[in-house]
Amino acid sequence: MHIGIRQLEGRDHYVVPTVMICEGVHNGSRGPVFYPEAELRKSTDLWNGKPVVVYHPDMESSGNGFAGNPAIFNQQKIGTIFNTRYSGKKLKTDAWIDIERVKKVDSRIFDAIQSKKMMEVSTGLLFPLIENEGIWNGKQYTMMATNLTPDHLAILPDKIGACSIADGAGLIRNYALDAEILQTCTWS
Repeated sequence: MHIGIRQLEGRDHYVVPTVMICEGVHNGSRGPVFYPEAELRKSTDLWNGKPVVVYHPDMESSGNGFAGNPAIFNQQKIGTIFNTRYSGKKLKTDAWIDIERVKKVDSRIFDAIQSKKMMEVSTGLLFPLIENEGIWNGKQYTMMATNLTPDHLAILPDKIGACSIADGAGLIRNYALDAEILQTCTWS
């Protein structure tokens, strides 16, 4: 697995391979929602340039739960997403993590990158839900996500994301291994 160091805005950044989400049913804050490949694929270009934050912004700290404001940038932002693409049933990206900033905001993420240990992630996005009951790969869902509007990628140092490491997502995800072994996400 390769984690590079590149310059962004005159600062050193780790360039970390990341799988943000896989096609499938994920039980997040809105219950069991199906994220279809076509919708994830359509969102790829919209992710580039979005912030990487530690945990999701909450209503109290940001006033609206979105990352795009100075309070979140000052308290939780540690990087930016670039090179987002969809392949192998997964939405993949390169998380550019500001090395000095991540040490100050949450050193656990710095330590994980240093030791090449995967860490949970979660997508912060808006989407209209369509009531649409069904079953995908044996998992029942009641709604489907459409017209995704990305806001941020959250790193979760001590929590489990709706599309977890076990499901195929995660910071420091080895793309080559995923392509060879995991053609689709696994579901427990």
